[in-house]
Amino acid sequence: MKSPGVCAGFGPHRGKVGALDNWTRGNVKLPFKPVKYLLCAALVLAAAGALRAQQPDSAAWVPFQVGEKLYFSVNWSVGNIGNAHMYVTAIDSFRGQPCYRIEAGASSNKTIDLFYPVRDYFLSLIDLRKLFSRKFVKRQKEGRTVNERQLIYDQERGIRFDLVKGDTVKIVPEAQDELSIFYYFRTLDLRVGEGYLLENFVDRAGNPLKVMVLRSEWVEVPAGRFFCFVVEPYIKQGGLFQHKGNLQIWITDDQNRIPVKVTSELDFGRIVVLLESFSLGGA
Repeated sequence: MKSPGVCAGFGPHRGKVGALDNWTRGNVKLPFKPVKYLLCAALVLAAAGALRAQQPDSAAWVPFQVGEKLYFSVNWSVGNIGNAHMYVTAIDSFRGQPCYRIEAGASSNKTIDLFYPVRDYFLSLIDLRKLFSRKFVKRQKEGRTVNERQLIYDQERGIRFDLVKGDTVKIVPEAQDELSIFYYFRTLDLRVGEGYLLENFVDRAGNPLKVMVLRSEWVEVPAGRFFCFVVEPYIKQGGLFQHKGNLQIWITDDQNRIPVKVTSELDFGRIVVLLESFSLGGA
């Protein structure tokens, strides 16, 4: 198990908020992509996990358990436009290796369906011991566009194979995907004024990602009132987020380390993602 603050493939990276070099603020791609928006936000939520009762052969320091369910509303300036969810559904086996099965998805509401229907699904199999990606599946239906990715991460050989495109690329040790990166980050130690760096390997070149911890404060959402860290992601030009947008995320400063709020000011209005309800699992 890696020590807190050490990001996969990069080693420890901490710095003051002002030292951003040529990094740009995180953002989103299209006016309505709830899963893309929520997951890209959520996967950068670095947080310190609580030490739970350890399962056999599992990582000792994780703030999530099988049965955890997070439900979100996705809201635009004009009102609600859809919903999203993230589940820890089971312990699976992939090529003989025990893994957490993580599933997430989102859909537009009936009004948005009339002109831009969205049905997105994400799956990640995360190594139970070291919390890196073993497999990643993404199926997106957004408007008239349908996109599918099925990626196999051969961590022992240091390669990632795309079952849809048929290509193979080299990856850094213990590489992450778009979803596993969030759950790995939840096990890291967050401190106000510091930054954390890691990289996911979904695209060929990977996507370096830096997260700065801005402050801590109370926030109220439909699921309740929580004391949270406020974090902000930065990415290099041409990375995961393509258009400007000031993105901030609130993640609970407690043993559960769950995201409760995401906001972004964009050219077309303000996007707000709110935690509506949750179940911690483990019962």
